[in-house]
Amino acid sequence: MPWLVSIVNRPIAAPRAASPTARVRFDQLVALWTRHVPATAGDGAGDYEDFVEQAVRLEAALNTFGADNVWLVVSTEPGIAVNAGTGESRAAAELQHWPRYGTQPSRRHEDIDMQQARLAADYYRYEAFVSRAGRRLSVCGFGLEGQGAELGDVLAGWAAGGARRAFLKSVQIKQFAFPMDLPAGFGPGDGSRLMYDALDYGAMYMEGVRESIIAQEFVTMEYEYRLFVVGNTVATAAGCVEEFTPLDNNGYPFDNQLRRHRQAKSPVEAEPAIARALTNFSRNAVDALALEVPALTDYVIDVALGPTGKPLIVELNSLLNAGLYASQPARVTKAMATLERETVR
Repeated sequence: MPWLVSIVNRPIAAPRAASPTARVRFDQLVALWTRHVPATAGDGAGDYEDFVEQAVRLEAALNTFGADNVWLVVSTEPGIAVNAGTGESRAAAELQHWPRYGTQPSRRHEDIDMQQARLAADYYRYEAFVSRAGRRLSVCGFGLEGQGAELGDVLAGWAAGGARRAFLKSVQIKQFAFPMDLPAGFGPGDGSRLMYDALDYGAMYMEGVRESIIAQEFVTMEYEYRLFVVGNTVATAAGCVEEFTPLDNNGYPFDNQLRRHRQAKSPVEAEPAIARALTNFSRNAVDALALEVPALTDYVIDVALGPTGKPLIVELNSLLNAGLYASQPARVTKAMATLERETVR
């Protein structure tokens, strides 16, 4: 079965200090990459994590689907798909109906079905998320003049109840996300001022737009963990450790190397009990999401321990574009291939 596989042409990185096994794996990835991806002027000086992630995606696709079934679309030549086994070239536009894998470019203005990514991005609307978020949350806007949930009213209510910090995020992916303080005396009229202070003139494009902001109570989160879901089943997982790639995987499908404080970059340690608790919690959430949103089947779910030590959901994201950390991507491609075979029977 043919697959359309998108690869971002990241410059090859220099190797970094690693175990002998990881160094051998890195050299294998470089050799594989040079066979299938055009050279760039930056080769030898690329970002290590970015390069390894793309190379591992390529490796997983080839090993799982088979070279003759992989049609590569490289970001530097987006209009052309090349068969990894035969070298045949075709217009990528002719193959958009095929199952896809690899990092997907933005398709907001293209008529291509990215249903799974859109459904995952709506996580804040699902009761299965809200009931497991471990924090207050409201979808609101500002300058609405009584035509919807007003940001200032929401935050003032939280401040009156003792909350001293919130986290605001746009419903539009990657538009903005930032924490903000809620000082004593914070009132309903402070919401609009706060948005203009944070976004300057950019805020005027959002003023009066209903349900444009996800407001969340700010709570501490520890041991953030990412799980990759295919067909409503968790395939692999790893701690949210930015400098880790699949080459750092410790041999387990559910890697148990975790960082307690992600932003402070505290030491990474093996925490099998915490990884197990977060995985079990996530499986329960995945089951609940499958009942509530049957069309949502493939995504990543980020979880963590909240301020009371109980698990909570951080957010959901697109499966194909999510960072890999120290997961085992081949388990994702194998699950995708199995699901696709069952679908076409």
